[in-house]
Amino acid sequence: MKKLSIIIALGLVSSLFLSQKAVAQEEPFITLEYMHVKPGNSNEYLQVENFWRHIHLARQKAGEILGWSVWEVVAPYKSDAPYQYVVLTVYPHFSNFLHSDEGIDISKVFPNASRDSLSRMFAKTQEVREMVKRDIFAAEEHAGKTVGDSINYLMATYLKVTPDKEQSFQSFMKDHWIPVINKTVKGGFTTFWWLGDLMFHEGANTPYNYISVVNWGRDNMFDVEPPFAQYQKEDPAAFEGYKWSTRQQRVLLHKVVSLTGPAK
Repeated sequence: MKKLSIIIALGLVSSLFLSQKAVAQEEPFITLEYMHVKPGNSNEYLQVENFWRHIHLARQKAGEILGWSVWEVVAPYKSDAPYQYVVLTVYPHFSNFLHSDEGIDISKVFPNASRDSLSRMFAKTQEVREMVKRDIFAAEEHAGKTVGDSINYLMATYLKVTPDKEQSFQSFMKDHWIPVINKTVKGGFTTFWWLGDLMFHEGANTPYNYISVVNWGRDNMFDVEPPFAQYQKEDPAAFEGYKWSTRQQRVLLHKVVSLTGPAK
């Protein structure tokens, strides 16, 4: 919950809100790209992402990104949902995002591929999916760690914190909620947690400005839950997050492609 939590004091920049802490120091930045895949194109889309995986491996080797993965929306499922997949990319610095792919030589990534075949694959990318929106988060807090392909599921909770509660929300997370998360990690219930701050949004009209992400490596995430009653007894204030934030949406995602493994 420490690196996947998105917390930062927000400053107004040209009608957009930009986290002041993100300006003051360079921390990892995370982009979530929400992909709409046309009906019947799921297999084609995953093959496209397998193609792009080679490019992202080259970007990782060049130090342009720290991580990249593709996640399928498991719940809530809607046949007419605006997006079915989420592409997560971790950048070491914001400048890496601004100059994405500039240092990558595609001919070296695919030395045996013809120019025509590469052009067809890039065209296919546009045919099978559409990016409906992109969020940029400044990573603030995290707990636990990722180990190879140990993480299979991710639950993202989108939160709305009003400007007047920003400071008290950050204090609550640091003093109360993160210690609880550390207990779940130590107890083996949680693999990794992070909190992120949405860097650019529409101010009071934005539906959310923070994201809290929990990762599990196992599939029995709700079968064996942490002893929350005990945690609440130890620190009742830790379970009063509703005083500072409002839960806007919760999404369960399943990893289908990553740098350590293609889609099968």
